[in-house]
Amino acid sequence: MINKLIVAISCAWLCQVALAETCPSVNEIKRNALSNWKAYDSDEGTPLPPTREAQLIRTAEQFVLAEWATGKNKHGSIHCYYRDSTGSSLEAYFAKENVVPKKTTNNFWYEVSGFMHCAAGMDKCEFEKSLLQSPTMKNRQLAKR
Repeated sequence: MINKLIVAISCAWLCQVALAETCPSVNEIKRNALSNWKAYDSDEGTPLPPTREAQLIRTAEQFVLAEWATGKNKHGSIHCYYRDSTGSSLEAYFAKENVVPKKTTNNFWYEVSGFMHCAAGMDKCEFEKSLLQSPTMKNRQLAKR
């Protein structure tokens, strides 16, 4: 009985850890290991042209901030900001859609001007897929009324 309980608790813990994501590390950016991440201009909110995206990948040196925004996308998106080697803002960010900040006992997310910010270390700015709000789940009823 105790062994089954330990296995169940371990599985639950591993599932929680497996579902949490963070912004791409600088190493991942340098290796261009950015699956499902898209680069945007931070002033215009438009996708970066390939030459500017290459510059962002080349010059990113330090994680600065994770921001959760709902805006046009009601499901929410995470914006990950970085600095270059001189500490200058790169005026661009990497984004992933349909995610929400992960609720933890040590909540590092706080509201700033209608957005949720996480200025803690990248490992503490966790988020996860928004399953209930995903486009495929939008019209599905989870329980009978």
